Amino acid sequence: MGFVKEAAMWSISRGLRLPQPQLDRMAELFFLRNLLQQLQVQCVLDVGANRGQFASELRSIGYDGHIVSFEPVTSEFAVMRQHFEHDAKWRGYQTALGSAESTVDINVGGLTVMSSLLESVLPDHNAKLETVTVKRLDSLLPDLLRELGCERVFLKMDTQGYDLEVFKGATDCLPSILGIQSELSVVPLYKNMPHYLEALQCYESAGFELFNLSVVNRVANGGLLEMNCFMRRAELGGLGSV
Repeated sequence: MGFVKEAAMWSISRGLRLPQPQLDRMAELFFLRNLLQQLQVQCVLDVGANRGQFASELRSIGYDGHIVSFEPVTSEFAVMRQHFEHDAKWRGYQTALGSAESTVDINVGGLTVMSSLLESVLPDHNAKLETVTVKRLDSLLPDLLRELGCERVFLKMDTQGYDLEVFKGATDCLPSILGIQSELSVVPLYKNMPHYLEALQCYESAGFELFNLSVVNRVANGGLLEMNCFMRRAELGGLGSV
């Protein structure tokens, strides 16, 4: 450990840049794997799945339980479904999730991972609209868990400013959800999205405690832009150690 610290200090003193985004991502995946194991998760809900990048990472870090992916954009859902067609423990739903069931237009960004039910604060001349359905998780999860034979659920949300609405649509099924992952924007990227402290307070009020915060993106001067928060049921906090 002393050698590693000395090498890091030597690099910093000479202005050498570490591959920080890659290091941050590796650390985040370590904490994710640890949390899934602690909570003995049987089913991960991948909300805002895009092309299934998160689900692929779950398989790569050794998670072999059920994955249920939700992605409303037609082109992205088709790519994901094809990728996972031979994964017996994966299933997907082409729908958005929110606090109320409806049919709305989603803003599909030129970079599709930025697609959102909210309007971006930055102009995107390649964006287009697509009409999608919105479901409450409460209306889907009970039957789904019975079919899969699962009781222990982890809810991952990456919906570009809409995570709290997804969470509010899961009030009845929260007892089954033992842990969550949510993207927090320190600098708002979408109009009318909640402040990141409001999101954290909402999750804490529902009985979750903070397990880890990790950097997703930074602004040009090095400050925080987005983070991922990992949370677990407060009463389960003593299940293990890192």
